[in-house]
Amino acid sequence: MLLFALGLMAGSRWVSPAMLLSVMEGGSDLLTRISVVELRLPRNLLGILGGAALGVAGAVMQGVTRNPLASPGLTGVIASAALAVVALRTFSTPAALWLPSVALAGGLFGGALTFAIAGRRQLQPERVVLAGIAVTALATALTMGILLVSGSEAAELYYWLAGSLMGRGWLQLQMVLPWLLLPLVALLVMRRPFQLLQLDDDLALAMGLAVGRWRLIFLTLALLLAVSLVAFTGPIVFIGLVAPHIAKRIIGNQIQHWLPLSALFGALLLLTADILARQLAFPQEVPVGMLTALIGAPWLIYLLNSRPTPRSA
Repeated sequence: MLLFALGLMAGSRWVSPAMLLSVMEGGSDLLTRISVVELRLPRNLLGILGGAALGVAGAVMQGVTRNPLASPGLTGVIASAALAVVALRTFSTPAALWLPSVALAGGLFGGALTFAIAGRRQLQPERVVLAGIAVTALATALTMGILLVSGSEAAELYYWLAGSLMGRGWLQLQMVLPWLLLPLVALLVMRRPFQLLQLDDDLALAMGLAVGRWRLIFLTLALLLAVSLVAFTGPIVFIGLVAPHIAKRIIGNQIQHWLPLSALFGALLLLTADILARQLAFPQEVPVGMLTALIGAPWLIYLLNSRPTPRSA
């Protein structure tokens, strides 16, 4: 709540707590009301909802694959979704409603390619990360190639690729809301099958769970969350990696709380990064994707270095 209030006050024109309270009561001047209600309020809501979606998507991918390094940004999903959107916007003039569908198709292809390269049966964390890096590099190279021929849209697409919530208002929130809210609620409700997927496959099967079917359902919903946000904000990486790990360290073995707490920390991380993005290079605005990468990259290095080495017999 404090971060949300700070997000309503922060910007090129700071709003004092007294002025913010006046706006909430229907008073204050027109410029302040527009800044708070039309610009910052939908941006805050999108930051909270998008961060929660990324946090849950990361937790689901880590949980159902039993891979602590799995996340949308490290499995080629986000880069592939961005490639699909950039290609569509360069070679056609699509309606905004098509963007989530195209991003989903690109993200699904990138994720499937990553897991195919890593090996379907033995998804060791390091192999998945290396395969994800390869797919991300390929998608990024193709995206840069397309940008070379994108003409006047290149500058706008370059900034979009950095990931940002700037300029996102009620229209963008309204368009992305069903794509994020429905799968997010579905994942938070389906706690029992998610808990059973943390067990060994044979044990889960013995308890009556169709492991393959449920794993596919969870991964599809997680990918839908990640790529739908990409379609409207650009690639925002590492929140899906960091938020689930923070939540897991707090809850320990209480898996039933993992997804809700991952959603909470994802929302807090993205909202914090967005507030910092408005202030660090004032009067310019830093892309929020750059800040999340600065947070997530050291965390990834820590995770890779803290993995225990297998003991010799």
